[in-house]
Amino acid sequence: MNENNGTRPNKWSGDTPAAFHSQTVGERGPVTDHGVFDLVCNHIPVFSVRDAIRFPEFINALLPSPVNNLIDPERFWSFVARAPESTSFLVRLYSDAGTVKSLRHIPGHSVNTYVWKNAQGVRTFVKYHWMPLAGVQYIDRQEAARLACENPDYAGKDLFDTLNAGKTFEYGLYVQLMNPQDESFLPYDPLDSTKVWNERQYPLLPVGRLILNRNPDNYIEQVEKLAFSPSNLLEGAELSDDKILQGRANLYWDSQRRRLGPDFRKIPINHQQNWTPDSLVTSGSGRFVEGRLVRSDVPKQDDFAQAGQYYGALTTLQQEHLVDNLAVDLAGISPEMQNIVLGYLYQASSELGERVARKIQTS
Repeated sequence: MNENNGTRPNKWSGDTPAAFHSQTVGERGPVTDHGVFDLVCNHIPVFSVRDAIRFPEFINALLPSPVNNLIDPERFWSFVARAPESTSFLVRLYSDAGTVKSLRHIPGHSVNTYVWKNAQGVRTFVKYHWMPLAGVQYIDRQEAARLACENPDYAGKDLFDTLNAGKTFEYGLYVQLMNPQDESFLPYDPLDSTKVWNERQYPLLPVGRLILNRNPDNYIEQVEKLAFSPSNLLEGAELSDDKILQGRANLYWDSQRRRLGPDFRKIPINHQQNWTPDSLVTSGSGRFVEGRLVRSDVPKQDDFAQAGQYYGALTTLQQEHLVDNLAVDLAGISPEMQNIVLGYLYQASSELGERVARKIQTS
């Protein structure tokens, strides 16, 4: 998973400087006198869990074993077996979309649902998408393995060399907009971060572009010390009730304090004019909410339909790559874990489940 495209715009329009950080967190858009707005995006449009309390569990599943500091596939697949909602994320990650060709050809998706609020107080759900104008390009598993051996920094070097040669490249910023009232009749919860919105119902609307035209002068100061957070908002932008987004709004600042220190906002690249510690994470007075605090599940939890739809929309070659990629990794884990994950794949698409099972047997 390549968490990229955390753009930081500092007002909604204008030709202003932007910072872009791939492989960690995304794009920091234009800086203006109105503050900082971070779009922290992933190149896969869905997340692996819908409940923020499981966010740390997912991150730990990607880390080396605490016993020997080696990558242990059982850690990741054990998590997947406990999280059927990760099936849509899984099939995208193991498709060609999981191995991008270059940082110049990688998309970015907000994954979470945000809110736009106009001067009349009308709220609209919004999802953000960054699309490279040169096109999205992927490579297969074999090519990814070859490049990883020859030059693990291939994607970053390609980006650096392109900008260093005086060339530029562009991303288009698109949004999907939804009336919050639509939530009542949709077959899925639009605030569920394991789901995508149907692009026929909610088309991608162009709203801006990002032009990358130079490399940073000091990578440590201008990139590594960036402190992205979904909590950095501007007037007219709000957090929705998306459970993962609500969790990230708190987790990111805690992470910045640990990584950069308690005064990370005083670092020049993170400085915001007129910001004080009592500034609220809101673009206005907020909404009044009352009721009992309870922990409840998302009511529309279909964990498999969109995974099956994604598989069905792939080309024949892309389907073959997905089946092969899944089978190679699943063949190396315990039969018990294997059967659980295969069960999820069967529920997404009986054809996908059967093909992966056959491929494992012949591996």
